[in-house]
Amino acid sequence: MLREPGTSLQNDGERHLNAGAQPCFMLRQELQGSYINVNNLKRLGFHGVPSEPGLRAVVWKVLLGYLSRSPDEWDQLLARRRTEYHIFCDELIVDPKQPMYSRDGVPGGPLPSTQQQQAHSDQGSPLQPESHCEDVTGQDHPLCLDAASRWNTYFQDNETLEQITRDVVRTHPDMQFFTGESEASELHRQEMRRALFMYAKLNPGLRYIQGMNELIAPLYYLFKNDPDPHARAYAEADAFWCFMELISEFRDHFCQQLDNAPTGIRATIRRLMSLLQHCDRELWYHMEVKCKVDPQFYAFRWITLCLAQEFAFPDTLRIWDTILSDPHGRMDCLLRICTSMIILARERLLKGDFAVIMKTLQRYPPLDVSILLDHASSLPSCSELGMSW
Repeated sequence: MLREPGTSLQNDGERHLNAGAQPCFMLRQELQGSYINVNNLKRLGFHGVPSEPGLRAVVWKVLLGYLSRSPDEWDQLLARRRTEYHIFCDELIVDPKQPMYSRDGVPGGPLPSTQQQQAHSDQGSPLQPESHCEDVTGQDHPLCLDAASRWNTYFQDNETLEQITRDVVRTHPDMQFFTGESEASELHRQEMRRALFMYAKLNPGLRYIQGMNELIAPLYYLFKNDPDPHARAYAEADAFWCFMELISEFRDHFCQQLDNAPTGIRATIRRLMSLLQHCDRELWYHMEVKCKVDPQFYAFRWITLCLAQEFAFPDTLRIWDTILSDPHGRMDCLLRICTSMIILARERLLKGDFAVIMKTLQRYPPLDVSILLDHASSLPSCSELGMSW
């Protein structure tokens, strides 16, 4: 076999290993510098973060702005943000009766904060309701209708937590990590419930909306599987802050009062249809004009959940690598991926009527996500087409 001077022969296996190792090396090198070039990090992450233990978790934390561009600041920054989260838990979980709840949690009841759990764990006893209650009068009475009553807040919190619990127990039912019967799985559900509950408490104008569990699940999963035991211990707090950053760009899609606003879900779906019309007018005409398919029937879930329910979990992580890394922005990237999903099912959709189109797009057929992402990267960005946000 001919070779260039100064090079060595490699078999196919060696070349494959080197090809897989190079992205890991380049990402590690970027993360270990004194200052991270986020544009370089995005360029590398756009093509997928290798499944090296702990690597994707760190990359996502930087891309979401949770970690700064200076790694030397990370320890201090993480300590501060994790402490802030635990303070929120201590201050915002209201129980006017004052007892602690059991470690398993009372169904629909507020869970103890992480610090409270640890304190009782160190004592070697489970968290159990105390045997007495303080005297209750005035605003402390359970029947008090005052909006400022702690009991009124407590009952409202219970309603919110019940809704969160119903969703969390249904998160990725095919994965033992989320829905198993082990103590570890129950801990995962408990920590996800509390993180979502804290978001609801800190965002009273929106509170918790069904589907938010699907957005925090990939974040929590990554952080809870970090090879660093110290990082794993704070997966709940880290997932909470990263979820806050992620949903800040998509939160208007969850607010029904903003459905018709320029930043609402209907406007975003219209942008999706405009992009499809530009890229494949024949397909757009067949679906929207001829068959009169309302895109909200399938695109609402795609967009609000960032495709978290449309693909296998590993594929979702790969898709999010690209969404978080896209230089045109997360929403722009998401709409291009959604457009590609429609175009790549073109043959089936053009042959189908209303029922076939709905069945295809509401239960999207299996697809190699690398083909999907390559196709999406070839489409023009919304900004290039003059679509403003």
